[in-house]
Amino acid sequence: MKKWELSQPNEGAVKRISQHFGLTEIAARILVNRGIDTEEAVESFLFIDESHQHDPFLFKDMEKAVEILLKARAEKSRVLIHGDYDVDGITSAAILKEFLEENGWLVDVYIPHRIEEGYGVQPENITAFREENVSYLVTVDCGITAFESIALAKDLGMKVIVTDHHEVNNEVPPADAVVNPKVPGEKYPFRDLAGVGVTYKLVQALARVIKYSGVEKFLELVALGTVADMVSLLDENRYFVKKGIELLKETRRIGLRKLLERLGLKGLTSHDISYKVAPRLNAAGRMGSAIDAFKLLTMTDPIRANDVVDRLMELNNIRRKTEREIYREAVEIIEANDLWKEPIIVVAKENWHLGVIGIVAAKLANRYEKPVAVVSLSDEFAKGSIRSYNGYDIMSVFSDQTLEIFDEIGGHASAAGFTLRREQLNVFREHVKNLVLEEREEKVIVDAEIKIEDINGQFVNDIGRLMPFGQGNPEPVLLFSDLIIEKIHFFGEENSNVILHLRNGEKKLEIVGYGFKNLADSFSTLPVCPTKGNVVVNVRPMGGSLHYYLVSLEVKPSFHVKNKAVENILRGSRKRTVVKVPYPSKTKFLLSVKEEVGGRLAVVSLTNAAAQNVSGCLTRYSTTKLPGFVNSTLSKNRESEIVVLTLMGFLKHLPLDDFNLFVISEFQDFVSFARNEQVQRFLDIVERYPEKFVLISSMNTLELETFLKGTGYEALEFRTDELEEFFISDQRGSFSLESLKEYSGFSVVVSEKKLVPVVYSKLGRNVLVYYGGMDLEKKMKVIGMIENGSVQKAILTSNSDGLPTYIKGDIFFYDFPLSIYEVIDLLRKGAVINLCYSNQSIEKRRDELSKLFPSRDKLMEIILSVKNIKELEEFLENSGIKGRVLKGIYEKLLEDMGLDLKTWSYKGSDNVPWRVIEGEIEKTMFENTVRILTKDLKELFSFFKSKVVR
Repeated sequence: MKKWELSQPNEGAVKRISQHFGLTEIAARILVNRGIDTEEAVESFLFIDESHQHDPFLFKDMEKAVEILLKARAEKSRVLIHGDYDVDGITSAAILKEFLEENGWLVDVYIPHRIEEGYGVQPENITAFREENVSYLVTVDCGITAFESIALAKDLGMKVIVTDHHEVNNEVPPADAVVNPKVPGEKYPFRDLAGVGVTYKLVQALARVIKYSGVEKFLELVALGTVADMVSLLDENRYFVKKGIELLKETRRIGLRKLLERLGLKGLTSHDISYKVAPRLNAAGRMGSAIDAFKLLTMTDPIRANDVVDRLMELNNIRRKTEREIYREAVEIIEANDLWKEPIIVVAKENWHLGVIGIVAAKLANRYEKPVAVVSLSDEFAKGSIRSYNGYDIMSVFSDQTLEIFDEIGGHASAAGFTLRREQLNVFREHVKNLVLEEREEKVIVDAEIKIEDINGQFVNDIGRLMPFGQGNPEPVLLFSDLIIEKIHFFGEENSNVILHLRNGEKKLEIVGYGFKNLADSFSTLPVCPTKGNVVVNVRPMGGSLHYYLVSLEVKPSFHVKNKAVENILRGSRKRTVVKVPYPSKTKFLLSVKEEVGGRLAVVSLTNAAAQNVSGCLTRYSTTKLPGFVNSTLSKNRESEIVVLTLMGFLKHLPLDDFNLFVISEFQDFVSFARNEQVQRFLDIVERYPEKFVLISSMNTLELETFLKGTGYEALEFRTDELEEFFISDQRGSFSLESLKEYSGFSVVVSEKKLVPVVYSKLGRNVLVYYGGMDLEKKMKVIGMIENGSVQKAILTSNSDGLPTYIKGDIFFYDFPLSIYEVIDLLRKGAVINLCYSNQSIEKRRDELSKLFPSRDKLMEIILSVKNIKELEEFLENSGIKGRVLKGIYEKLLEDMGLDLKTWSYKGSDNVPWRVIEGEIEKTMFENTVRILTKDLKELFSFFKSKVVR
């Protein structure tokens, strides 16, 4: 997700501008962030009109250009306008052609073919023009780099005017007049005109000389080309676009009006031009000849206009289809060949369409978060387009050494195109493989922080006054802090788009995000509810209202523990305090502690079963990475922000310096084992480092009460003031899954994940499945469906922080749990819990525990009865100990006992492996669970009512 940073504008300037112009402070802040920070600058920006245009004769060669064209008209000589195939080029050609023809010039227009001819003025075309008796040539949106072609035209006796806006290379072509604000020594006061803007200045100059007064009608085309070419929308460009969009809304151009109608555009904005109108016009040049788009702008026949619009729409569909196909093929090649590992991806295939490889490269760069070159191969040549990522200067790829292998190359920091001989492509590949890209962190600068309540009529009006948006005046970027995320919905190809439903009190807001496939992990692990987020958006005026588009999202679970805030616990000494937390609030309490601490949090449980309960409940709310899990043997995601440890995992690793805080979960369990040597060792550590530990308990036990009285520990109680009424039904030993077919709604909870497919096979297709380790995106969707009440039947694994209680209907606990907390997890308001396990299920659990945690005697039996590694494999297999992980655990335990697996020699050892010690506590705690959960229903209900903190 993109990093963001809140801007820090001059607050004095913000207040002064807000008060002087009657703007909201948010709008004033946006202006100051754009460098518009004086009354004069704001006046000019907000109230821009025709008076803010510059004199066209400030161009040093403008008088020459006008004289040449006036001479051509006087001679009745034909003027050839040489355009370009993009929107900037065709609007430039259209404006100049119409103006000249309307005022007595003879005019022809030439627009090159993108694929067959490439960009710019080609020498062979100059020769052809001269053979057709062209003696006056005017280039629009091109020509400034065509030194060879212009020189040839001059040699052939042609008069040449170059109008362009592109950067000058080493020298200016030898034209009779060069009108370009970027020419060295040019004094024109605004440098960032588009090609069509330069052409319009030429038309303005001619109009003044010949006393023509209707020149502003061409601004609708100037607006099209200016926005499409993504030049700065400041200075006179702002006037061109603002006025031009007004004209476009009422355009009399038949073809253009038909296109706007077909696209359903009425309240036209600069964004509509960029993302709806321009792509259709550009499609002609990308997929074939741009002459169709040029005709659309200049035609007067409404019947033919419909045909041309149909053609452009068809070409755009072909363009999109071609783009998707090349993108899909490129991804397959990249994935199959691990090209994504390279610092710069170079992906190539035969005959990829040259008109769209640049767009594909940009999409791939966003997907893989690194620069990408997409290359189309022909028999002799490799033609490529490369796009940057995260601000990396892509032109630095082409060092002096590598430039020698290219036939053509050109571009700028973020994009470039190149041509080289096919056999040289591997040289380029090897070159980029060895590059080390500079690590750069691209930050989004946020204009202002805003609340939903700030969105009112004045705010909407002020944003409208800041339009049009584009380069130099980008769409405002705003921050909404701590909004509740009510719902998240993914849509589109590969679920790369997202809709967020946000709320603050009674105020609601909908945010749309496009192209977030690469951030799927961040999105798909969002806790669905309750969640708060810091949401950064683009504000975009569309159709007379404001729309909000996602830029960045930071989420965190948002929980409330009533009576006293979590921070009160974390202040001062915690040396003599045990916090009693009602079980339904325990997970929320842990996450609130994590939020308050800010750093890394460890949660220590006595056993694996208790630790799995904590981990499973936290997993429901996982944000960027699943919680870590560390026991005597395993260590998963140990670098996570929250890590759950068993007692033995803690003692084995002693990670005191790795975490900011440790929470001892279910402290009463530790107290009940206070005589155990390892538990006592742990409690001694807690006594020595009180500032590192918070002790919590969700059960009232006799051992805990005795401990509190005998040691002087204080009990701090967190009360929710809400009675959690629940019901328990006894179906132990008599339950049948078939009986659920009569129920309209239910949830089946299984302690053992392997039982999920077994239960599912008997209950049919209409049952939703949830388990903690499922694919994160699917899990997020499933949680959302359960929480919003749209699920009637479900199978869920235990330890989900009460998720089954969201489903209307009884809860059926199917098999015997490993810990009492799996059942306590379901004791929520109104829940009806049917206990359905049998004695066989209990015995199965005992057997599993004996395999997972072998005793020292069992390990000695293996050492004495097995003679080699092959016999060990057979022994474990025959004992039902399967799977590489479990077998690996046994091998490690045998080594810890003193067995050399290579020589199969037993040296003897008094060492007791960590897992054996862990297993002893684990089995004892399990038998305690059996003792409780096999009580008769009355005793069991009484136990839960009296022991569980409420």
